[in-house]
Amino acid sequence: MAFRHFPGGAAGAIGAALRHARRRLCARLAGALDPSGMPNASFVREFPVLVALVEAGFRHEEAMMELLGYQRLHEHLADNAVILAALHRALPLVEDGDITIGRRLVAALLDLLSLHRLCTDLALATIPSLPAGRQGSHLAGALKRRNYVKPSR
Repeated sequence: MAFRHFPGGAAGAIGAALRHARRRLCARLAGALDPSGMPNASFVREFPVLVALVEAGFRHEEAMMELLGYQRLHEHLADNAVILAALHRALPLVEDGDITIGRRLVAALLDLLSLHRLCTDLALATIPSLPAGRQGSHLAGALKRRNYVKPSR
């Protein structure tokens, strides 16, 4: 796999890492949707793993947003909590054999993660100030120069 260089220092590198992790998670979820590639019995075994991967991905993303001082982190945490609650409520149903709800939830999760990805990118681009010693991302700097984002004081 080729890695792309993202100019702009730490925020750019963090954004690239978050996007890479999200793509890997989405590919894993998409693989679980194909009944020919993942029969029902395999799906039942894989679903708890998928839930754990989503939890870990969210924790990583939240930690990075906290590190960067994202001001709307609380709202982001609330959105993640709703998604995780739905996954945990479905977990015993899938383990009891309700494959349909599990696959529907994974399909909906893929759609939500696509929207969530856009929100994460926007969050990284609109960080008002970065911790001392860190540079802003190339996109965040361009937005500030064009007065789309007010500089922090």
